[in-house]
Amino acid sequence: MKKYEIVFLILHYQVIDETLRCIESIKRKIDTQHYHIVLVDNASPNNSGNVLKEKFENDEDVTVILNKENLGFSGGNNIGFQYAKKQLGCDFICMMNNDTEIIQDNFFSIIKNEYEKSHFAVLGPEIHLKDGSICKYPKHILKLNEIDNDRKRVKKLLIKNKLFIESIHLFLYKYIGKLIHWKKIRHHFREEITPDPRMENVRLHGCCMIFSPIYISKFDGLDNRTHFYGEEDILFVQLIRNHMKSVYDPSLKIFHCEEAATGAAMGKDYKKRRFIYEKHLETLEMLEKLYQEDLKSLKGYI
Repeated sequence: MKKYEIVFLILHYQVIDETLRCIESIKRKIDTQHYHIVLVDNASPNNSGNVLKEKFENDEDVTVILNKENLGFSGGNNIGFQYAKKQLGCDFICMMNNDTEIIQDNFFSIIKNEYEKSHFAVLGPEIHLKDGSICKYPKHILKLNEIDNDRKRVKKLLIKNKLFIESIHLFLYKYIGKLIHWKKIRHHFREEITPDPRMENVRLHGCCMIFSPIYISKFDGLDNRTHFYGEEDILFVQLIRNHMKSVYDPSLKIFHCEEAATGAAMGKDYKKRRFIYEKHLETLEMLEKLYQEDLKSLKGYI
């Protein structure tokens, strides 16, 4: 069996152009010849999975797996994770959204150097967005006493969404903003955001996570308690309980187009927002139960 230093695991759903750009960026930028790409189609109803299967049929660097049903984020990725672990025997698995791209020429070198230094279980990169900014996501999980307030906040948003009050507010904000050229004006008043430094034992962003031999040897993928959201939180709790290290390394960088697959699945914006709110509430219920399972291990984090 050929030994791979790193396998890129990409979960595809419908938006084929983003997936092709993601694969092309890996092929163009990756700094090792010992790599492979595992592309998992999560039962795309537009036949794009079969199109990709045919396209890469003779490509030795790409394997396409077609799921018979949509297994969600964790379930879909776990199919590819187990294939990479058991069939390809790789050192590292880079689980990345199909709307992300590699943007540097020393991607794998940084991963290797960080692993030699910290022996991380999971590594997360700095995420660059379409508007040129850097994604500032929460690198901590909600505390136990914050869950109820967040639940109330999301329920209010869901009610506004169902009554179409939210859509009216967003419409007015969008078009009044255009009239007064708000996008141009706000740049003069916006504070400069300082990028986060390298951090250890933090919650990572799910759009790109690199799993090391330490994690791969113990687990066959992600904890599959959620269908679309909350995977990062569960993963962080899992790492704490198993005394494993997560690392955020800003010297490792990717580009993220953001939620292309979710947008394709949900269609109209108000439906997409409603879906997100409903899944967020499910995630909060799951997190509360997860915390209660082992309060002692999570002391200091929640």
